[in-house]
Parts: sequence; structure tokens; C-alpha cells
Amino acid sequence: MPMSELKEVKSDSIMPVIKNLIKEGKGVRITVTGNSMYPFLRDKKDSVVLYRTSMESVKIGDIILVKRKEGDYVLHRVIRKGKQALYLLGDAQKSKEGPIYSSQILAKAEVIYRGDRELAVDGWFIRILSLLWTLVIPFRKIIMKGYHKVRNCRLAVLK
Repeated sequence: MPMSELKEVKSDSIMPVIKNLIKEGKGVRITVTGNSMYPFLRDKKDSVVLYRTSMESVKIGDIILVKRKEGDYVLHRVIRKGKQALYLLGDAQKSKEGPIYSSQILAKAEVIYRGDRELAVDGWFIRILSLLWTLVIPFRKIIMKGYHKVRNCRLAVLK
């Protein structure tokens, strides 16, 4: 039997199903779309498994799914946590977003899939990388330019 064709679905149409599954305590694997979490999460290449979470269990460095006040959904990293609210930042962004309140938090990414490789987001390596990436916010643009130059040189040599 041939494999079913994959369909791309807008988050607004599938989100009620995702929210219900998460509310039931199930994990939901979604493909990352957009570049706001680059280089840690790549557009349409990486996926995450989301599980229910709460304000109390979210830590700085966690990647969480929230519903913005405007109604759209975003998967970003927690960079600051207060008693009443969180502040988020996409890994490819410079401006923090918030305050984000408990009622806006839908889920936390527990696992990242890079292709078939599974990465636990609570592993020490990912935690250290995300902490370092948060600390270098003012220098991200320079770092990414250097990264792209090295990558392009490497690709040119491999051709």
C-alpha cells in the first residue's frame, strides 16, 4: 500500500484538534514553520513534540507554544519569567515579546526532531546551547553572517 500524501494545513484550522489532544495529556508532533526559531529550529525541516505545561513548570530556555492576544500562535523560547508573566524571544529575533500570561500558554516542546534524529530539549547540550544563544542576543546577526559564510564555503568546496 503506497504511503499517503502529506498535506500542509494552516495552524488556525488544525489548532483546535491540537489543543484538545494536549489538554487530554497527549503529545502532538508538529512541523516547524517560519524562521523565527532559526538556527535551532528550521522551517519545514524540524519538528517538535508538544505536551501540556503550566506557568509554574515553564523554565527560562524552554520553547513553548502560546496564543498571542491577536489570536495567532507562536513557538518561541522563554527568556524571562516573572510571577505573573513570561517574556519570549525567537532564536532569530532581537525583540522580546510579552508579557505572556498563563492563559496564553498552550504547550511546551519536549522533543525536537531533526530529520529522524531525536533531541531531548532538557538535555544538557541543548540547554547550554540555548543559554549561550540567549546571552549573545546583541551579537546574533554577526554570528549568523559568519556561520553562513563558513557554510557557503564548505558547500562550495564539496561541489
